[in-house]
Amino acid sequence: MSLTLRLLAFSEHTSRSIRFVCLPPGVELLRTHCSKLACCIHTLGMLLLLTAIVVATGKISRAGDALRFGGPAVSADGSAAGSVSFDQISHAALDVMLQHYIDCDGQVCYSDWQDSRCDMNQLCAYITSLSQVDPLLPSNDEAMMAYYINAYNALTIWGILREYPVASIQRIDGKRAQFAIFDDLQFWAGDRYLSLNGIENDVLRPLGDPRIHFALVCAAKGCPRLRNRAYTAEQLHWQLDDNAREFFADRNRFHLSKLTRTVKMSPILKWYRVDFGQTDHQVVQTVFQYLPAEDRQWLSCHPGWKFEYLGYNWALNDQCPTLGVAFAAGPYRAWSKVSPKVEPLKDKLLGGSKNSANDAGCGCADVSYSEAFSELSPGVFTAPGSELPIPDFGEPVDIRSSSERDPQIFIPAPYSEFPMPQVGTGS
Repeated sequence: MSLTLRLLAFSEHTSRSIRFVCLPPGVELLRTHCSKLACCIHTLGMLLLLTAIVVATGKISRAGDALRFGGPAVSADGSAAGSVSFDQISHAALDVMLQHYIDCDGQVCYSDWQDSRCDMNQLCAYITSLSQVDPLLPSNDEAMMAYYINAYNALTIWGILREYPVASIQRIDGKRAQFAIFDDLQFWAGDRYLSLNGIENDVLRPLGDPRIHFALVCAAKGCPRLRNRAYTAEQLHWQLDDNAREFFADRNRFHLSKLTRTVKMSPILKWYRVDFGQTDHQVVQTVFQYLPAEDRQWLSCHPGWKFEYLGYNWALNDQCPTLGVAFAAGPYRAWSKVSPKVEPLKDKLLGGSKNSANDAGCGCADVSYSEAFSELSPGVFTAPGSELPIPDFGEPVDIRSSSERDPQIFIPAPYSEFPMPQVGTGS
C-alpha cells in the first residue's frame, strides 16, 4: 500500500510541475487537460509496473510445479487398465492438427491454434491418450520411436501455446514463466513420467540413431523443420532420412565455404557431439550421405578443411507472429549471426584450456587438417607417423530389421557416386 501511495504522490508532483510551464495566453484549458493527462499516464504506468511485479513474483513461486498429462490407470483389482502397445497408439489426431496449423517450412501458426478451443482440447486429449501405452508389451522399434518423437513435438507445441505470445522457448524457463518447459512439462509414458529432456536423453538417444536430432523440434527457428505430418512406424525411416537431407540443404544449418575451405554446421552437432563422432572427420562421415551432392563431391576431393559451428536462432518458429513477438525475436536473430565469433572469445576468456580439453577434436577453434592429413589416394587419409592408412567405416548401414526394409518407403540418399571421406585420428 505504501508503494502505491508513493507512486500516486510522484504522479501528483509531476502534474504540478506542468503548471509552472509558461504557456501563451488563452490556452489555460489546454494546460489543464495536459496536466490531467500527464497525471493519468504516470499513474497508469506505475500501476501496471506494480501489477507486473506482483504477477512475476507469483509465477516464480510456482516455478517448481510440474505440469503433467495422464497417469497410471488402475482397474478395480489393482492391475493396469487399458494398456496397449506402441503399435496400437493412433497419431491420427495429431496428424490432422499438424496439417492444419503448420506450413511446408515448419512454421506454426500459434495464434490461430491458441484461439481454437476445440483444437487446444484435441491436443490435450492426444497427449493424454499416450498414457495408455504399456512399454512392456511387444512392439516394433519403429512404432516406439514414432511414439516418442510425436510425444516430444506435441508436448513442446502445447507448452508454447500455454505461454503464447512468447518470443522464444528460452523464455519458458521457470523464472519468466510458470514452469520450465524442458523439465516440468511431463506426460505419463506407461511406467513413468517423462519430460522433454527425459524423452530425448533417457529414451531416444540411447537407441543410437543420430537422425532423431533432425526430428525433435524445440520450437526454435534454428531447429530442424517441424513436419506437418505425424511420424508413423511405416514411414519412419523415410521421414528421418528426408529430415536429415532437408536439414543439411539449408544454408542456415550447413554451409560449405570453398573459398575459405571451411565446413560450417549447426551447433546441434556440437551439443550432441558424442552421437555423431569423436572427431570432425567422424562427424562429417556420419552425416555425409545426407549432404548436398555438390558438397559431397568437394569433400571427397579436398582433404584439408576447417570445421566451424554456425550460430543458433532461438526465435520462435512462428508462422504468423504478433507485432510484439516479431519485434522481440530480433535480438535472437542478431545473436545467431554474431555468436560464432563471440563465443570462442568468451570461451578463451573464461578458461580456454578447460573447454579445449572437453571439446577435443571439435571445430570450435577452427582447427585446420591440411597439415595433419595427407592424401594417399582418393578418399584415403593417414595420420602423421602412421604406417598404415586408417580404414574406412564403409557405406552407411540400414539399421532396420530385414522385415521392415521396403524400397518403396526407404529412399536412401544418392551417395554412392562419391567416395566417403575417411576418418582421421586427430584432435
